[in-house]
Amino acid sequence: MIKSSIVFLNKIADFRQHWFIRNVATLQVGSFGGTLVQAVSGIFIARILQPELFGVYSLSIGLAALAGLLLGAGMQDAVATLVGSAYAQKNDEELRNALAFLLKITFYVGLATLAIFIFIPSVAQYFYNNSLIGWYAGIVVLGVFFSSSFNAVVQLSLQVAGRIKSMALLVFGDQFLRSGFALLFVFIGLGVLGGVSGQLAGAAFIFVISIFVWGGLRKVYNIFPSLRDLIGYTRRVSVARYIGFSLWVAVDRNMGNLFMALPVVLTGIYVSTVEVSYFKLAFGYLNLALSLLGPISTLLNMEFPRIQIQDVDKLRKTFIKISVFGLTISTFLTLGAVAVSSIAFRILYGESFMPSVNYVLGLIAYGALFGIGVGLGPMWRAINKVKVSIAINLIVLGIGIPMGLWLISSYGLWGSVIMVTLWFTVSHGASFIYLIRELRRKVL
Repeated sequence: MIKSSIVFLNKIADFRQHWFIRNVATLQVGSFGGTLVQAVSGIFIARILQPELFGVYSLSIGLAALAGLLLGAGMQDAVATLVGSAYAQKNDEELRNALAFLLKITFYVGLATLAIFIFIPSVAQYFYNNSLIGWYAGIVVLGVFFSSSFNAVVQLSLQVAGRIKSMALLVFGDQFLRSGFALLFVFIGLGVLGGVSGQLAGAAFIFVISIFVWGGLRKVYNIFPSLRDLIGYTRRVSVARYIGFSLWVAVDRNMGNLFMALPVVLTGIYVSTVEVSYFKLAFGYLNLALSLLGPISTLLNMEFPRIQIQDVDKLRKTFIKISVFGLTISTFLTLGAVAVSSIAFRILYGESFMPSVNYVLGLIAYGALFGIGVGLGPMWRAINKVKVSIAINLIVLGIGIPMGLWLISSYGLWGSVIMVTLWFTVSHGASFIYLIRELRRKVL
């Protein structure tokens, strides 16, 4: 008994010393810390605004997430493989070209997204009978542009250089500044306008900080170009050279963002802003717990391609282990969050938001099954099958959006709960089954 316990403890010690596990833990601290700050800020903003105005704020954020979809992390994930490969080979020119491409395409997408801003108020007026929601969303979109432009280049460079602690601090700083300014502006009485303006102010700050971080990184790793040289490469780099590979990966990555943003936006079409608040908080509360899984996916973007080069059978077994691990963790996280939800909402949000607890309970199946998707995105990219992933998700949304609208119009917020659960479960389940079969075929 004692001997087996010692062996077990030694295995845990070895597990903790593994570089991948240490990096996951470090990035989890930064990512979850930022998400926690965002959640705490959201609690105070909800308390100040109360259900009706917080519903307006939530719809503005959700609409901005849709309008700024192309500005998400998709292109950053797409370029990660190119940058990681170039850095490992010490190929200065390829590294600079890949980073320049990321900066250039982000700028182009940003301009296109800002052009969409013109139409957002009309969309908000049509669906929500409130054009102000569209104007608020436009301010958030501008903030997303600042937050995801040069910051994406710096985060990716820190990752490939192994500076995970610095990357985690930057991820945390982004959330801290945007959420902090939003809370500050709401607190001094600027209402919903203050909340969205705070998002923009925080994003502008993180943009400036990223420039200084880049300068510090270059002093240690001269393989990275100066900011002036990077801008010069940006002018000359060919978009056509990388877009074929990167575009599909970016679209696939942003499908996840679309799945997260659509439920709140669709819910607001049929229910009041007060009810939107209840669903938004229930959905966000559970996703806060599940956000601990996020850093695992981020680091798997480089780990899966590395394993594939060594041994495809090992890749299949690792993928299964990661998926089972994710499913187990998401189940425990969900059950824990649900168990304390009543107390948490009463203490954190107050009695006016207690109806949200019922919908947290309704989302148990969604949260418990969510973890099986932790390795899906990285695996699609590793075996170069992102088009299949996009096809699966488009089919799910093609059927799921009309079905979801019917469910919401018929059953209100319970329709939203059913819709979210079906979307994610069907998408993750179909993707997992396909990937297992594909990996088995490659082994044979």
